[in-house]
Formats: sequence, C-alpha cells, structure tokens
Amino acid sequence: MVPPRKDSLKWSTYPEDVLPLWVADMDFPVAEPIRQAIGERAQGFLGYPPREGDGELRALILERAGLEGEVAFMPGVVVGLYAAVAAFTAPGQGVLTQVPIYPPFLAAIREQRRTVLANPLRETEAGYRLDLQGLERLAYASRLLLFCHPQNPTGRVFGEEELAALAAIARRHDLIVVSDELHAPLTYERGHVPLARFLPERTLTLLGPGKAYNLAGLPMGAAVGPKPLVEALRRHLPHTFPNVLAMAAWKAALREGEAWLGETLARLRANRDRVAAWAKEVGLGHFPPEGTYLAWLKTPIPKAGAFFLKEARVALNPGENFGEGYDRYVRLNFATYPEVLEEALKRLEGALKKA
Repeated sequence: MVPPRKDSLKWSTYPEDVLPLWVADMDFPVAEPIRQAIGERAQGFLGYPPREGDGELRALILERAGLEGEVAFMPGVVVGLYAAVAAFTAPGQGVLTQVPIYPPFLAAIREQRRTVLANPLRETEAGYRLDLQGLERLAYASRLLLFCHPQNPTGRVFGEEELAALAAIARRHDLIVVSDELHAPLTYERGHVPLARFLPERTLTLLGPGKAYNLAGLPMGAAVGPKPLVEALRRHLPHTFPNVLAMAAWKAALREGEAWLGETLARLRANRDRVAAWAKEVGLGHFPPEGTYLAWLKTPIPKAGAFFLKEARVALNPGENFGEGYDRYVRLNFATYPEVLEEALKRLEGALKKA
C-alpha cells in the first residue's frame, strides 16, 4: 500500500480519524509510462502550446473512443457541461437530465439560471433503467439533454437498446445531447458503447483521462462531435491553452496505459464485489455498478451522509447532492486499498447497528 497524499483534496478535507471514500479519484499511483511522460515533458519546452492542442493526441482520442468529428480541448469535462448549458439554452429555459446525477450537472444548470428538468432513473429488480416515457414527456420543454454514460453515481452502463431509444426521442424532439463519457474505460462485464454511435448528428461527447488513469490533478478534457456543435461550444469555453503536462499524460495513457488499466480494473472489480456482498449482508439497497468505481447505496437513514460521517467517521458523498429525494442514499468510492475498504465497511456496519 502506498500511503495517501495528505495534500490531496480527498485525504485533507476531513480530520485524520475520518476515512475518505468520497471524491472520485483513486488512491493508486499512476501508471509508470504516464509518470515518465510527464517527467520528460517537464524537462523540455513549457511555453504556450497550439490552441488546438496536439494533433497526435486528437487522433488517439478519436481512435480509442470509436468516434468521429471535430475535437475541442477543454480544461476539464465539468467546464464542458457549463459551456454546453450556456451555448444551447437561454436563462429561464429547461435542461433535461437523469437523476440521481453527478452534482456539477445540476450546478451547471442552476448557476446559469436555467431550470432542472429531472427525469429519475427507474429502479427495477434488474437495476437502474432509463425512464424513456418520462423523458418523452419532458422533452418538449427543452432543447438540451445532459447525459452521463457510464452513469455517475449508479454505475449503470446503458445498453444499445436504451441508447437507440434515447436517440430516437432526441431526434423527434430536436434535442442536442451532451454525453459525459468520462468513465467509459472503467467498465466490467458490459462494454461501453458511445451514445454518438446512435445519434452522431446531435451528440457532443465529453471525454478525459482523469478518472480512468487517475489524473484529476492534471485536469483536461475534450468535446467531440459535429463541427457546428463543437464550434458553438467553443464560443463559451474559457480562452485558455491546453495544459502541456496533461496532454503528455493523456497521450501516454492512450499509447501505453492499457496494462496498468487492466490491472486496476481487476482491483476495482474485487472491491466492487466486496462492497456488493457487504451491502447484501447488512441489508442496504444496492446494484453492483457495471462501470465506474462508485457504489450507490440506499439506506433507511435520513441524511445518511452526515450520519455516517458522525457515527462511523467515514466520509461518503451525501445522496441529496445528486438530486432531490435522495438523502437516504450515499455514494461510496471503492477505488482504494482492501485494508482501507475493510476498515470503512466495518465502521459503517457498526454505525448501522446503532441507528
């Protein structure tokens, strides 16, 4: 086990007696080829890069993601969410999204004075599913759908039938879809298929290396899609240059990071299965995620995040941050070492017994 960095957001936000299983980064060191690429790039020229970024990196991104189209580099995927809301809607208009959802989706809508049109995922015996009828009912009131695939926080990797049905709704209602596919490389039994394969003319796909290759501290992202949509988005992006170290890291990840990613996925799968078995033992509602390293847990406790922080000294993401009506849920980040995870689960179980 590599000791966690105490100067990281994850490990420095709470007191030392709190185990942090919250913000979405991993406790594991980055791949050696990425470390080497950053070091080599840091020894060279560190002046301004071209605004359009690195052509080789652009080609690698398109190839690995299985996408075609224009590419705009951005200082992170969240920036793309904000820019999309600004580019494709006006203040007062509605923006569609599925809930529960990664909190910056909601912030990008509300902070720019738009209205959240929430379409809750359906909780079925087989797991979470898109409510396509609900989406159809709401679609008339919006021009923009913010989509997340693999889904954060539930870990759902949507199947081709669902994606095709969503694409049909988008065409019928003239929707632009911005699909955050940041977790695309982090899937288990079911492989990730881009939404743009079913809706190429109306989809902007947001990508980045931050989650799969643990590079959150070198923020960078890309938007891929039809030229008119990418150009509209660009007009609302910050006028910044791509980060040269982040570009070097992302290129190394795509070129030489597959072995590390495969080993990391095996570690994550073992942790995922441990959390799923534990949740069943203690009686919490849970569907093992098909992608991501995030577990979405349903508890019987109101304000569950605050409860576990106080009673178990474990920091989890409170469910209410992911949409209205989810305060009995928590999001647990299992991208850590087994001994840390076991201690956290032990603490959480003890707190549940006292509830």
